[in-house]
Amino acid sequence: MKTIFMLLFILSCLFSAAEAQSNPHYMTADPAISEMLTSINMPRHIGNGSIATVSADPAIREMLISMDMPRYAGNVPVEIISGGWQIGLSDGEDIQLILRQSGSAIFGKGTISTSTLSQEAFASGSISGSSLNLEIVPENATELYAISIDITRLPYKGTYVVFLADSGLQTGTITASMNASA
Repeated sequence: MKTIFMLLFILSCLFSAAEAQSNPHYMTADPAISEMLTSINMPRHIGNGSIATVSADPAIREMLISMDMPRYAGNVPVEIISGGWQIGLSDGEDIQLILRQSGSAIFGKGTISTSTLSQEAFASGSISGSSLNLEIVPENATELYAISIDITRLPYKGTYVVFLADSGLQTGTITASMNASA
């Protein structure tokens, strides 16, 4: 008899917990989850718009760090990176990109050109301090360009490493310019 009452009590607790979680007014006991749920539902206002930056929200920042993506959780940079970028590599290659910005996250696409080949390329990266860090992959996916550009003063300069599919790599310097209206 005692076992039956225990079983009924446990089932009652389980059904109560399931019902509470399906209730839209349910608040979790875990403060981290509670803070995240509250911040997700909080309206964001920036100037005349209602778009929030990723790093402005502490819960999202912590989530990115826990996902081992701290480069996107930094402070929102003052620099505006969105626009057309021309990047000249010291080995003669030329990269043309249209970049978009969301907080410190950067992404876009464009072309990589050599004297004999031009192909589409895809870029992603972030801003960290005074550096724009990009990873660019051409459509043939035989190499990865890791680029770091110092964006503190014109002309923009930086360095790059090209990781080749055959495990080789190349390094060099770059010069870059930006056209914000692109």
